[in-house]
Amino acid sequence: MAYKCFDCPRNCGAIRDGSSGKGFCGGGELIDVAKVMRHMWEEPCIGGDKGVENVFLYGCNLKCVYCQNRKINGTSDDFDKSRLMRLDPPGFAELLVTSSQTDAASVGIVTGDHFIRQISKAVTEDIRSRISKPIVFNCGGYQKPDMLELLKDRVDIFMPDFKYVDKDLAGTLSRAKDYPSVCLRAIEKCFEITGPAVFGEDGLMKKGVLVRHLILPGHINNTLGVIDKLNETFRPGDIVFSLMSQYVPVSGFCPPPGFEKLSGGISKAEYKKAKAYLENASNITLGYTQDPASSSSGFIPDF
Repeated sequence: MAYKCFDCPRNCGAIRDGSSGKGFCGGGELIDVAKVMRHMWEEPCIGGDKGVENVFLYGCNLKCVYCQNRKINGTSDDFDKSRLMRLDPPGFAELLVTSSQTDAASVGIVTGDHFIRQISKAVTEDIRSRISKPIVFNCGGYQKPDMLELLKDRVDIFMPDFKYVDKDLAGTLSRAKDYPSVCLRAIEKCFEITGPAVFGEDGLMKKGVLVRHLILPGHINNTLGVIDKLNETFRPGDIVFSLMSQYVPVSGFCPPPGFEKLSGGISKAEYKKAKAYLENASNITLGYTQDPASSSSGFIPDF
């Protein structure tokens, strides 16, 4: 059934029906699936040596100008939309069940921010009982707490980005000046839902919140601010934090004026400073830093 959408902080009021493209995110009434694939390069605690069976959704409510998955975020003409699987909640539920029957360590829903309403209807109690491994909700961090509440008992691990503490940076690169405050509230809500991180005897994460942050070239102070905010907000063992150095400008990317450094990768000095700062954050005791060698297009899924 078509509805007027105020589900995300943009509050654009788009009519979402059987077709897509009317609102900022580009999402319609059905869930648009761009690709299902095994991803071997997620954090070790959710992928182990088997990886994550990721279900990549199409569209996005952020559409960051440097997006490394831009082919499927709704801003690129390089993706053939005829390839999309457009699924109602029961159809999406069966896709998740099928994805869970592989030998992957977990099942990931990637960029589900603009389909929370539909996902919550898909993952019923019956469907949840048929999926014996963790469901990971991999998202951009730009959500309303009341929408995240719909995912309670439906997903096990929330994996939000925390992209910015600098509202001007967020405004320029993601057209969302309110991102810093919105994202922190969203992460706090995720933690309220799951509680502290829980790990099994196999070392894999079973429940909790894993926050990701991508270092942006030329904006190291933004990274230090993200670390500060999380260190102030959470206690040791509450969350897992992943400091990512994999930024790489994608083909055809043209940085906004004044952001020319986004045309290259992060420097060794930036990485070293961010890593040292994280090591001194006494309340962030669980997490990862990423080898700068990950700054390669070879680690970006082929859509």
